[in-house]
Amino acid sequence: MTAGGGQLVLELRPAESRHYDSWTERLATVARFARPDEIHALCEEAYALGARAVLAVVDAPIREALLAFQRWRDVPVWAVVPNMFAFIRDLTDLGMVGAARSRFTRLGPAAMVRTGLGAVTRLGAIRRRDFATGTTLVAEMELAGLRGLRVTRLFLHPQVTEVALAGGVSAVFTALADRAERLGIDAGIVTHNPLRAAAVLGRELDRFAAVVAPCNARGYKMFPDREACEALYRRDPGRFLAAEATAGGALAPAAALAHVQGLGLAGAVIEPRDVEQAFRVASADRAGA
Repeated sequence: MTAGGGQLVLELRPAESRHYDSWTERLATVARFARPDEIHALCEEAYALGARAVLAVVDAPIREALLAFQRWRDVPVWAVVPNMFAFIRDLTDLGMVGAARSRFTRLGPAAMVRTGLGAVTRLGAIRRRDFATGTTLVAEMELAGLRGLRVTRLFLHPQVTEVALAGGVSAVFTALADRAERLGIDAGIVTHNPLRAAAVLGRELDRFAAVVAPCNARGYKMFPDREACEALYRRDPGRFLAAEATAGGALAPAAALAHVQGLGLAGAVIEPRDVEQAFRVASADRAGA
């Protein structure tokens, strides 16, 4: 399982934020991936398949696993912020102020000072409840909590991205690109609406080194359709990485990646189920040999 000339990227996010076919599967998977050693083992399996970056929404177990993984492997983290599953849960339990306070109090002293000073310079926007400013502050607080990890790219959580694209709020993306530039790293986008992203951002799209969007031979989740998305990808294939390459598991990984390679895309994002399926196939092949 390789991406040919492109890059394979493992996607990690809290297991409880994924969809499952049954409640039993959900309970078992969430319990399993609450253990950092299980996540670390998954990273090693993905590395054996050729993955050379991890696109991660980071919670405590994922952070611990990635810290251990990066001690052994030269694999960068592409950080996705904020962790919307956790933020929405905190928002429900604690309210807006409480959710923000819980993130602030988890910061170290230096990060608290930087965040506080940054907030002071944006008090007017905060009082207006400006979407771009609020999103940026929450993202910056979570980013500060990733200290110790080697992060080379910064992405907004796709839920935030889709809301911003629907509202045409380009300032959210400008703020992200500016923040990444100050950190000396790349900015990226994860979206199911790449054509909308291109329309909203225009030439500003060039500031984003990677755009992760659905791409597969079945047109699965490719909006508005496969032809329109592929036409966009062909204009600048080195900027795009395929998500949903296996069309929700309907396509074999090898065939899925061959399709991505045929389009000349920069690479593909693989999910834990893709990794585990590849290892099941390899085990079955060894058993039958």
